Formats: sequence, C-alpha cells, structure tokens
Amino acid sequence: MPRHRRHRPVAMDGGTATAVRCTNQMAMLSARGRPWVVAALMIVSLFCALVCPTGAGTGALEDRLRGFSVGAHRGGFWSVSQSARSDFASSIANGADLLEIDLRWTKDGGVVVYHSDTLSKHTFCLGQVRDRTFDDVMHCRLLPTGARIESFEKLLRWTRGTNVVLDAEFKDDEVVGPALALAERYDAWDRIYFQANAHYDRYARARELAPRANLQVNASDMDTLRWALQLDDPYLVVIALREQIQTQEAVALVHQHGKLASANSWRPSDYQEFFTAGCDRLFAMGVDIVITNNVRSCIAQRAAWQRRRDRSLAGR
Repeated sequence: MPRHRRHRPVAMDGGTATAVRCTNQMAMLSARGRPWVVAALMIVSLFCALVCPTGAGTGALEDRLRGFSVGAHRGGFWSVSQSARSDFASSIANGADLLEIDLRWTKDGGVVVYHSDTLSKHTFCLGQVRDRTFDDVMHCRLLPTGARIESFEKLLRWTRGTNVVLDAEFKDDEVVGPALALAERYDAWDRIYFQANAHYDRYARARELAPRANLQVNASDMDTLRWALQLDDPYLVVIALREQIQTQEAVALVHQHGKLASANSWRPSDYQEFFTAGCDRLFAMGVDIVITNNVRSCIAQRAAWQRRRDRSLAGR
C-alpha cells in the first residue's frame, strides 16, 4: 500500500546541516559553469565524504515511519494475554507498523515488557514488579494462556532485522537507564523511540544518558506542547497529542517544528475500540502515528481515508 506524508521541515543536527551545506556548495559551483568547476566539485565531494554523516539517528527512524503509521497499543490490546510474544506476532501479522509497549524495572535492574505495576492483575504471580527479581518475573505466567512475560532484551533481538518500530514507554524512573543501555547494546536507535510522557525529569534523564535516543513527549495541554516544541533537540522526534488537544491546529504546529504527531485513537465511549477503531478522524487531521486497540480496523480506515484523499486530489 503506498504511504505518503506531506512535506514538512526536518530538524537537523550539526552533521546533517553540514551535509546540506555541502550539497548547496556543489550546486552553486555547477551553476556557475566556470572552467575549474570539475576540480572544485572533486574537492567539495572529498570534503563531504570526510565530514558528512552517512545516516543514522532521527533520519533512519523517520524513514521507517514515513507515511501514516499504525501502532498496536500494548503490543495488542485485545489479545488473550497482553505483552506475550504471540500477541506481538499477531499484531504484526495484522499489519501494525509499530508495537507500543510498556517497560518496567525489576529490583535487580532487569527490564520487562509489562503494563501494570502489579503482577497480580495479569499473571499467576503476586506482588509488585519492582519488588521481584528479573528471574522471578520471567517465571511468572500470563493469564489465562500461561504465556511468559517478554523481556525487553528478547524483544529487541526478535524484532532486529524487521521493519517494526518499537514505541516504548518508561513506566518507572528506574527503568530509564537499563532500557537505554539495552538499546545501545543492540544498536537499536533507528528502530525505537522512548516515551518520556510529560515527565520533565524523566526526559532530561534519558537525554543525559543517551544523547542519540529518539524520544517522545506526551502533551495534554498547550503549555506542555509549547514546552516540548521549544526544546532544541533533534532527537525529540514524536509529540503525542492527548485527546484534549487533538486538533488540526496542534498537528500543524507539531509539523512546523519538524516533529511527528502521534495520537491514541480510542475514547472512553468507544468501549476501547472492541468493534471498530477511531482512527479515521486522526488521519484526516494529519496525525502521523495512530496508536490503536484495533489494528485491523485502523488499517482499513487508513486505506479508505487514503482513497478519499487521492480522489479529492485527482479532482482538483
């Protein structure tokens, strides 16, 4: 299915800006048509090869997210047992571009993919995740299937070499460091971004520990949105708009600053999208990444919206 996104400015780090300047220099020399143009182009080309990066970071992640992306909430919200490997596989098979996941910290520094702070809610085990060791949590079985909880490290290995992007939320302050260390170990920066939510300290901590980490900030009001957009951070790549500010104006503002706009598609009245997704209104606003509880329905709505948009453009 072809995927499109309107053109919008992209935040550039120093290396990318240098590459652009190199390209502009070459174009100017070519346009002048002077006798020494060939020699000059060779010199500039050599200079570019030495100082201009070949890619990575935000550009590589944006390439994966080019178009209008659909993300599976909690890796597959309506699956029998959330956060199991089989749930992730099912969401991908249904066409999800992203897996939205939750990361929690165990008392010995492990990182697990699990939403609730208590094991009692979704497993046969009792107690808080943070009060158990990593091995303890790995031996817990999810209700009702008995599937194992996924570790973040195993998920990174499993998705390596695929086109799947991970949208990982820090559920604890303590999980920030260990999660970023695992992303560094597996060189996963081009296929993952981390949600710092609206926790200013959590955002600052993540940026301090991992300057190359792609981050998301969640905004539920215009003050938070303005705070996020004024940050001089090219690796703050996604701004999630909560229901209170899901408007075309807010999306346009995010795009003006070279960021991707994300939004959750469900509303309380939708019964969590059990029957049908609420994605079409967000695609119509220009939202780049839609996180949904109903992947199949959301993808169908994306296709229908793209057909309507293409017909409208063709009729102009």
